[in-house]
Amino acid sequence: MVFPPADIPALADFLRGPWRFARTIWEGREEPQAQAGGDCEFVAGELPRQLIYRERGTLRMLPVFAGARPIPFTRVFDYRFGDADVEVLFADGERGGQSYQRYELKGDLLAPAADHLCGPDCYNAAYTLDGENGFTMETFISGPKKRTRVLTVYERLQP
Repeated sequence: MVFPPADIPALADFLRGPWRFARTIWEGREEPQAQAGGDCEFVAGELPRQLIYRERGTLRMLPVFAGARPIPFTRVFDYRFGDADVEVLFADGERGGQSYQRYELKGDLLAPAADHLCGPDCYNAAYTLDGENGFTMETFISGPKKRTRVLTVYERLQP
């Protein structure tokens, strides 16, 4: 595998397969409010140039106290790889099929082509390709009642 991916089809090849993730969530403070972790994978979809992203994990609110239970979760996104960009669509829940974000590959950065607006809130995320076996996604959510940062670190699992 050539790193970093030279184009969008090479990016799809880079992402394909199983990964482990660790996520930290900050909500308007210096100390994190939650941590999550689990496994995910990018698998071929039914359409050409499509990968389906599935994650499953557990979320723990911080600080952890006696009796606190982890919260299990799953998410699914639909990645569509075009000639010059990647579109990510919701693939589960009430917004299934709706566009979430669009990205452009710029060296080792998958940069947002535009912000995602959800009501009064603005979502902006970017991926940094850290090496052949890892990448990081950082998301910022801002709005009248939100000031959230979500940092997710991915590590490739060997199939």
